[in-house]
Amino acid sequence: MMRRVCGKMLSVVLCLGIMTGSTGCSGNEISLAVAEEKTDISFSWWGTDARHDYTMAAVEEFEKLHPEIDVHLQYTEFSGYDKKSAIQMASHTEADVMQINYAWVDKFSPDGNGYLDLETVKDTLGLDAYDDTQLAYGRSGGVLNALPIALNAKVCLYNKDLYDSFGLALPKNWEDLFAAAEVMQEKGVYPLDLDQVCSYMFSVAYVEQKTGKTFIGEDRTLGFSEEDVKEMLRFYMELVEKKVTPYVGERDDSNYKNGVAAGVAQWITNAAGSESALKESLDQTTVVAENPVMDGAKRKGWYLKPATMYALSKHSEHEKEAAMFLDFLVNGKEMAELQGLEKGVPVSKKAREVLEQKNIMTGIQVSADEVMLGMEMELMSPYYEDAALQEAFVKATSAMKYDGVSLETAAKDAYEGMKADLK
Repeated sequence: MMRRVCGKMLSVVLCLGIMTGSTGCSGNEISLAVAEEKTDISFSWWGTDARHDYTMAAVEEFEKLHPEIDVHLQYTEFSGYDKKSAIQMASHTEADVMQINYAWVDKFSPDGNGYLDLETVKDTLGLDAYDDTQLAYGRSGGVLNALPIALNAKVCLYNKDLYDSFGLALPKNWEDLFAAAEVMQEKGVYPLDLDQVCSYMFSVAYVEQKTGKTFIGEDRTLGFSEEDVKEMLRFYMELVEKKVTPYVGERDDSNYKNGVAAGVAQWITNAAGSESALKESLDQTTVVAENPVMDGAKRKGWYLKPATMYALSKHSEHEKEAAMFLDFLVNGKEMAELQGLEKGVPVSKKAREVLEQKNIMTGIQVSADEVMLGMEMELMSPYYEDAALQEAFVKATSAMKYDGVSLETAAKDAYEGMKADLK
């Protein structure tokens, strides 16, 4: 769905003054006053119908606050949005204000010159609502290109009732998960359900904790050796063989809500959905716990990223007005109230204060956000979630599980595939 909301028609006021002398019409004076032209800016985003509805309502509030500005809307579902964005960025026809993915900062602005430097409009844009670390999430080449709306990470959600029924405490480390599997497998229950992304991420985390290495370096090179990739595969297959988690190719998305799994790794922004599904299905309670970290870990191995971000076009003819609107989107009271936690727990201190005053800063998503921040996760590389890296990992595990391929051969193939993808 795509709609363009046109600006209001310019109003023209004609004032006709007729000056008449005592002996007749000595002359006519016609004054023409043209109303000041409105400033048009464009705004693009993606999302669900619910997101479209509250965003349009927020734009209406902004236009009431600033009747001299008209905001033209461009919105759609995410499918196709990235391709369209690539075309617009290449042709310099992007919207003045844009919702973007975290990885797009590096993709479209590797040297920091793809988007507007937001510090050039800092007199208009309330950057004081962010600390230096939060601003660093949107920097490229030292240039502030984007502001994070909310932060996201994979966290562990657990069915507290189910763990209690087995007499088990919630896991804190990998050993706790293996110990829980020994107890739960008698009833066909897995301690933790991992989808494809999480199978890959959790295996990376284990090796990072064990070795202290970083999976992807700052120069976009693979930080793991072939032996490290081998350890990733070995560890994941051990999780599967010892019934900690079902194999990724055999799992079901309903495992958690149906009680087949006593835990699930989930994005923070999706935590409320998992909680409500379990409550509706089994009337049981979901809690958040820190991700597993081995004793004596050399690094934690867990990462966060901006869920989504806003950027401004460097080709905008109305930088100040675009900055005013961006400030409204991230810091404005009206936007904060309408958006709530739909895009995640806001990073902006001003938006958080609004939600706290409205008693909206509650629930599992807020708890998960607190757990994430408490774990002191590192900023995720834009390439960490690369689909080809995940596919190389899953393809290798599949070859081992179903085709009898040795660990050594599978590791060699996965390592070569990962290196080639990161070149």
